[in-house]
Amino acid sequence: MEPMLALFDVDGTLVDTAGAGRRAFVEVFGRMFENDGVEEAASRVRFQGKTDPVIIDEIVRDLDIDAQEFARRREEFWALYAEILGEILGRPDPRRRALPGVVALLDDLSGRPEVYLGLQTGNVEVGARAKLRSLDLDGYFPGGGFASDHHDRRAIARMAREKLSRLYRIPFTPAGTVVIGDTGHDVDCGRANHFRTVAVDTGWVDREELEAARPDALLDDFTDLEAALAALGVPRA
Repeated sequence: MEPMLALFDVDGTLVDTAGAGRRAFVEVFGRMFENDGVEEAASRVRFQGKTDPVIIDEIVRDLDIDAQEFARRREEFWALYAEILGEILGRPDPRRRALPGVVALLDDLSGRPEVYLGLQTGNVEVGARAKLRSLDLDGYFPGGGFASDHHDRRAIARMAREKLSRLYRIPFTPAGTVVIGDTGHDVDCGRANHFRTVAVDTGWVDREELEAARPDALLDDFTDLEAALAALGVPRA
């Protein structure tokens, strides 16, 4: 087979961090803008599949924060977010976990010379790395596309392939690239770039929504390793 690039989403696909990212956003907005309506505003924003910049811009609008003021303080926001997220993830939480079958799948894929792993995620890189590191998964992924590269998911997926082609020194083709995620946004960003798409029903969207996105394959989770490999288009060893 030609070299395959497998691009994984993070939240709901690889890990469940028990809402660490959402809690960090709420705390950052509360500290920086002294607004006691942040929790309620965040509850009105649908996080699933959106990129971090899109999420925070929606919260900014909901809280009626001046957009120009927020733009001036954006770097401060992300620095504080990294600090607070790290604090949250540093506390023991029995709900935080790698999702079913993830470790076995990554172990299998990382041992195959024809398969290369990467990320395509709506997280900014510092957030994605912190979440994966908290569950000892960071080492599987040398690079990828992040919301700190671009706010649009389609562009993130495209940039992930370009960046990893340079990193691995392999010109991955669209046909040799597969996006794995838990929302219709993941399917959409893959299809927009002519990548293969695999959806996994381990996140927080209805299965009907995943089916409506029409991925190339749809899995309940990764616990059936043989089925997961077949969905990705990887022959069983």
